[in-house]
Amino acid sequence: MARLMRRAAARLRRLDPQRFLLWVPLVAALIAVVILAALGQLWSPYLTVIVGLIAFDLLALFGSPRRRAALLAAAPQAYALCLLSAWTIALYVLPEDPVTPMALLAVVLHTTTVYVFFFVQRRPRAAGLWSAATLAAFLLSALPHSVRTLGGNGAFDGATFPLTLLLTHGVLILVLASFSRARAQLASERAEARAMRELAHRDSLTGLHNRRKLEQDLTAAAARARPGTLLAVIDVDGLKGVNDTLGHAAGDDLLRRFAAGFAREVQGTARAYRLSGDEFALLFRRATPETAQEVVAAVTQEVRRSYAQAGASVGAAPWQRGETPSAWLSRADRAMYRHKKRTQEDAASGEQA
Repeated sequence: MARLMRRAAARLRRLDPQRFLLWVPLVAALIAVVILAALGQLWSPYLTVIVGLIAFDLLALFGSPRRRAALLAAAPQAYALCLLSAWTIALYVLPEDPVTPMALLAVVLHTTTVYVFFFVQRRPRAAGLWSAATLAAFLLSALPHSVRTLGGNGAFDGATFPLTLLLTHGVLILVLASFSRARAQLASERAEARAMRELAHRDSLTGLHNRRKLEQDLTAAAARARPGTLLAVIDVDGLKGVNDTLGHAAGDDLLRRFAAGFAREVQGTARAYRLSGDEFALLFRRATPETAQEVVAAVTQEVRRSYAQAGASVGAAPWQRGETPSAWLSRADRAMYRHKKRTQEDAASGEQA
């Protein structure tokens, strides 16, 4: 039962509120057709409005993607126009028709869907103006009827009805506007919080994740306990020489080239990090030390086309059961320094020879 509830909640979160709102007038229109058929009123002018609304909804729900997008954007105005047409027919064309009281009640109720649609689609201020304009159109169209029926006993006669409509729908618009502003503020705060979290876990120079993010990911990787997970630590060689001969701007460019190369080479298989000045890390979901060495060699070869003195030392450490994240990182770091020492010894031997 709990699993079914979680699945239902997940589906509700994925539900597009605008597409959901399209179904509300469609279902209401289909019910109206059934009622008209039961009353033998299929000849009624109301049916023209209902058929037009059904056709619009079907195209907006099941038409071509381009048409659906355009109709969805115009949906609240289209619904308001349909409801206003039914409203005018009820007040001035068929005021004595037996269907008219139901039509007026349906218009009053379903106009609220139009307001909701505006606030779902638009920013609070624009939605409030559109909703107020819609309400004003209904009130203005009802004024001649109200004047003509002053003193009448009908539920929609006299001045009481437009005043009641103004009060109830006006309060509803104000409530929707308040909720919409609160929702917009909450969305803005969430976006700002996400941006702050992203900044806290990103290196400003290279755009890669930073050491703090690596430590979090190592903890998560160790908790999942998947054999084959590999951590590689890379130390870029030649940065000091580039800074001394070409300037720090060139040194920054060198680091950015390494970062871009690492991110590109491991895309989809690993995540790249900048730990500190000239030190990087790669966290593979499943790889061997040879894989890490091949990635670093490919990126280094590419960077050397611009900076001949560039190089890199790499140390790889597969995950070991029971190992803490800090111990895992230290083991990869030591492997990198061993590789760096061997490289330096080989270079010294070559120079002596």
